[in-house]
Amino acid sequence: MADLLHENLTRSTSKTPDQVAFHCGNNSVTYAELDDRSSRLATVLRDQGVRPGDRVAVRLPASVETPISVYGAMKAGAAMVPVDPLAPPTRLCSILQSGHVRHLITTKLAESALDELDRCATPLQHVIGVEGADWPTIDFTPWSALDAVAPIDPIPMDRTQPAYVIFTSGSTGTPKGIVHSHYSGNSYAHLSVKTYGVSGDDRIANLSPLHFDMSTFGYYSAVMAGATTVLIPPSYSMLPASLSALIESQRITIWYSVPFALVQLLQRGVPEQRDLSSVRWILYGGEPLAPRHAQQLRRLMPDAWISNVYGPAEVNQCTYFHIAPTSQGGPKELSERPIPIGTLWEQTEGLILDPLDQIIQGTGVGELLVHSSTMMTRYWHLGCDDPVTFYFDLGSGKRFYRTGDLVRRGDDGELEFLGRVDRQVKVRGYRIELDEVEHAIAKHPSVVEAAAFCVSVNETGRLLAAVTLQDSSRSETSDLKKQLAEQLPPYAVPEQLFVRDAFPRTTSGKIDRLKLQQEYHAFPDSTTDRGVTPDPGGRSVAPRQTPR
Repeated sequence: MADLLHENLTRSTSKTPDQVAFHCGNNSVTYAELDDRSSRLATVLRDQGVRPGDRVAVRLPASVETPISVYGAMKAGAAMVPVDPLAPPTRLCSILQSGHVRHLITTKLAESALDELDRCATPLQHVIGVEGADWPTIDFTPWSALDAVAPIDPIPMDRTQPAYVIFTSGSTGTPKGIVHSHYSGNSYAHLSVKTYGVSGDDRIANLSPLHFDMSTFGYYSAVMAGATTVLIPPSYSMLPASLSALIESQRITIWYSVPFALVQLLQRGVPEQRDLSSVRWILYGGEPLAPRHAQQLRRLMPDAWISNVYGPAEVNQCTYFHIAPTSQGGPKELSERPIPIGTLWEQTEGLILDPLDQIIQGTGVGELLVHSSTMMTRYWHLGCDDPVTFYFDLGSGKRFYRTGDLVRRGDDGELEFLGRVDRQVKVRGYRIELDEVEHAIAKHPSVVEAAAFCVSVNETGRLLAAVTLQDSSRSETSDLKKQLAEQLPPYAVPEQLFVRDAFPRTTSGKIDRLKLQQEYHAFPDSTTDRGVTPDPGGRSVAPRQTPR
């Protein structure tokens, strides 16, 4: 196994230079082209002052330019920082400030967005991929302009150096950077290739945007195996029939997504009209998949394996649960019990602790802690010895990551996921800190109190929020909607906002969020009862629909 992630690209290029590495829409890039262009981009980055240990933000939609940017940043010796291209400028500013990012690769930004970056005083020094009269930018659109740049020579690096930093939500409203080294990223790529038998013959459907950690399978594991990654733009998810057509036309062999995409495919993707026989493995993660939906997938693709993939972004992945096809010994019918998260994979150890940090032996419920070669180095602003993040086992001397997830070890040894220890939730695979959402809502001067919560509707998680407002501010909810869209990424904007006269309380005087969640369990059919006070006109307030 290579020491550095980008060395996998070089190795696969030497084996199959003409193999398509990434395909998106009508565009493709071969391994030889990806290796060459990423090296040329690395030259540009080095000329602009990028040095080993620096961070380079990549703010691009799904396109063949995205992997060029990812590997170009790494070849320049920098850690790649993926940024949601749909997030508001204030979110981008926050990440640039938190990560001390001086270089940004992006598509053409609106002039107002560049002005916003200037106003928020980020450390940014160069923007690559856009022209700007009053901004230090370099235009590489179209990217064929890179052909005039000489490729960079390899830069000596150590596998412990940061390879990428994923900024996720923080409870204080400040993004939290997850630092992965070349070693942890490479370990994940190696274990996933081995676990799922990935080879150069595979064509992998990548539905996850770059800033979502599930994308590492398509960007790193596939490259290690010399496979082809088919990048799927978000627009396809809005038309599930186009997803099934893509599986058929691209002869997809491995599918990896959140369960919501699979459910949409089953319900509205007319899969029975497609030839899906090319699919040999269905991977899903981020949220549970109902057993009945897994059973439907087995009927549609009887020769495909189905795997529940579990692992916070901090450890990439740490467990799996395989459902084998019937022809290979799998059960004819699945149990109605929740599908387990399964077994720890190789190079990984787990502990289950009770609230007093005592190890639970045998069966029992507790927080899952993980020690793995795929584990992050640290959070960006915290050390690797942070006791809130890590637990140090005195017996073995090993460092374990506290996942914050409650699990139960069954009699068969399989792990079952029960929920979160804290208030972090996942909606369609995106990890959201409810405290961050409430923090953004409470910034509005008309809001007295705010509470964010998640409900399940048709087995799909929905993010909602409720507020109490000053009596004179009922007509100012439009400002609140605008503010949320500017401060939060689209997936963290509550799907609906309810205006109330008062919140239910616990005996200690705190907002009773459990009761609040129960009151809205029938959403969207209960917006005018159970203590809900609609805004003028008898409506609840819907700031923005969560992307589908």
